[in-house]
Parts: sequence; structure tokens; C-alpha cells
Amino acid sequence: MALPSKITPDNLRESIVEVRYDSSLNFEVLIGIFFQAFDNNWFYSNRPYQSKATPLPQMQLNVSQEITIRVGSESLLYNDKINIRLLPGAFVFSCLNNYIGWALFQQEIEGALNLITQTGKIEQWNRVGLRYISEYPGQDLADCFNFTFSFSQPEIKSETMAFRSEFVYNNARVILNLSNKVPVALPSGGNNVQVGTEPTSIADIDVIRSDVRTNTLKDLLQIIEECHTYEKELYFGMMKQEFLTTLKPIY
Repeated sequence: MALPSKITPDNLRESIVEVRYDSSLNFEVLIGIFFQAFDNNWFYSNRPYQSKATPLPQMQLNVSQEITIRVGSESLLYNDKINIRLLPGAFVFSCLNNYIGWALFQQEIEGALNLITQTGKIEQWNRVGLRYISEYPGQDLADCFNFTFSFSQPEIKSETMAFRSEFVYNNARVILNLSNKVPVALPSGGNNVQVGTEPTSIADIDVIRSDVRTNTLKDLLQIIEECHTYEKELYFGMMKQEFLTTLKPIY
């Protein structure tokens, strides 16, 4: 299957790449070392981080294997394109505002990881995860993807629905969450006035390699690229061809 390099609109609400590592140094010491490795194009902040992604139904939360989207005060490095959250044993990369496309996102990640690797404080990379969350306001999942959900009584039609599946795809573990027409708050108007909600369908794909054991950047980047390819294969493999055509795919 040919995979598009770009669709319009891309429907992405959140794009995350997480890499985990082993180091013998204390995390508070590592923060200073990593910060010093970056040049003046990068900035440091310890501030609340707010995910752009729509909160998922409660049944989809608190899964230990999943890439978590944390809210709270965290050490944050950022430039004009991406954020890097510094967590104990992990770096979490996301786009600063809108999705910048995989080629540029991957280039920014590689540049940052190269600076981090040059500190010599990473003993081993041990896990890679990639998570993409796409939203479809006002649309039914059945109009976008080859997916149906029904009870044994065909006369029952679900108004909202949440589906979760975990499976192995090639050498990765995948966590797939699909939510159909869940109410999502619309952007508030002036003076924080709530303007209502809109039924929104969500496709959330989490691709994880927890068997990573490497201390070379080349191997790590290859694994990240493989996870991104798996995510695209699953995402576009689920999508209906007639819906994909409406997104003006570029190959």
C-alpha cells in the first residue's frame, strides 16, 4: 500500500515521540547537563504543560504501557518548532503548535537527540513510543474508517462509543483507541464563556517498542522511523479510500 506523505487537513490534534533511557546520574543533575548541551536557539522553562489533545473517555486512561500525556509543572526545552519534555528517564517530543510534518519533525528530533547523546550521559536507550491522535469534528467513525460497532440487537444504535484494542504489529505493541462522536468542548468565547460542545470522533494510535537496547543514535533513529511507518500503515490501512480521497493525499 502506498502511504501518503501529506494529507489536508491532517486532522492531527497531538503528535508525540517518546524515548526512554538509562543513566547512572540523578535526574536533577541531568537536567542541567542536558540544558547546557543546547544552543541559543533553544529555551528552557519549568511551567505547566497543557496537552493540545482532547481528553479521552475515562475508560481509556491510566494504562501503564501507554504514552502518557501529563499535565503539570515539568522541565521543558523548546525552540520555534518543537517541545521537549524532560522527565526522569525519558524525553517526550511534540510539535510546538500545529503539526509540522514528519520530515521536519523527525529532523528536529534527530538534532536534539544528537546533542543529548554528545553529553555522554546516556548509558542506554531502552524504549521508543510514538503516539498520534487525530480528531474528526462532527463526523462518524464509520464515514472515515472501515470500522463498525453494534450490539446483538441490530435495532440499537450507539450515539457515542469507545473502542480499545491492544495487539502486536510486526515487532511493536500497538494500543488503538477509537472514540465515536464523544462531546468535545468548543473553544471558549470572550470572558471564558462556554460556547458548548461538538460531537467529535477520535483515532488514537500508540506504537511502542519496549525491547530497545542500544547506545547508538543510528539504531535509535532507525527504530523511531520504523514506529512511524507502522503508525502510518495502521492509520491509512483503516481509512476508507473514498474518505482518504477527500483529504487530497500527496504521495
